[in-house]
Amino acid sequence: MEKAKKLNNPYLPAIVGSIALMILGQALSSGFLSMNNISSILMTTSILTMASIGQAAVIISGDSGLDMSIGAIMSMTALFGPMVAVGSGALSFALMVPATILMGAAVGLLNGIGVQVLKVVPLVMTLIMSSVVNGFSILVTKGQPSVTVSPELQSISKTLVGPLRILPTVIIILLVLLEVFFLRKSKYGRSLFLAGNNRNAANLCGINSKFIIILAYVFAGAVAGLAGLMLVGYAGTAQMNMANSYTMLSVAAVVIGGTKLTGGKGTFIGGALGALVLILITNILQAMNMAAGLRSLIQGIILVAILMVNSRAPKLRQ
Repeated sequence: MEKAKKLNNPYLPAIVGSIALMILGQALSSGFLSMNNISSILMTTSILTMASIGQAAVIISGDSGLDMSIGAIMSMTALFGPMVAVGSGALSFALMVPATILMGAAVGLLNGIGVQVLKVVPLVMTLIMSSVVNGFSILVTKGQPSVTVSPELQSISKTLVGPLRILPTVIIILLVLLEVFFLRKSKYGRSLFLAGNNRNAANLCGINSKFIIILAYVFAGAVAGLAGLMLVGYAGTAQMNMANSYTMLSVAAVVIGGTKLTGGKGTFIGGALGALVLILITNILQAMNMAAGLRSLIQGIILVAILMVNSRAPKLRQ
């Protein structure tokens, strides 16, 4: 029985996949597991993890929930977050963080209202908002973003703890806290899982499912907003639609980490492990000196395969 439980661990495929990819990467490139490359992998993984946290909350909420606007939100806050800065220093950075969180949360609120109040299909609603957000960004910047990334914002990508960057450590701590207190221990977390598993049962238990699910979209938007700020700090420059690829990557990451697209089951830590798998795949393709187009093709095939496998899972819903 104990052996069967271990084999059913939702983290197991991502953990085994990560180890196998590390071994493969080192076999293809002798410097793949160097401390510098590991540091870079962890940094990019932490940014994708932030996007995956929000995506996981929406998917767990059930009703075929998917947030296809996460990449657009990240691109928007990457452009507008640094514009909030007033001068330089800690105060400037302190203003950017809540501003980007509020930007993302506002988009998430519109998504939630559209899905739960206006009854628009989640995929359609979030795709519409993605277009709206991208259009707004182009309108304001006229397609030519001019962003000055402050030294404080760029510092998130500097080596601060030996050869490792500090952000991945912060993300890991945040994940554990969110997993334990937000998903597992809080009344909201339990309500979210119940609503994702069986909406009617949740309503009969006195849970306001609409409100719970709207909050999930708000949370997803807020986290994506912060992820966009971290991305521009790491990149050191902002470009239009620079984070659009994070939408599907976030979906794939949470699926690899054991979250079911049918809702009601999933973890934030699993999303982080799935993000690591995807980043390792990207780094291996780069280590093989593949052309950018071929890398995108292979990544697309992998994502389609992952989602197809998940969609075949039995939907045990009443």
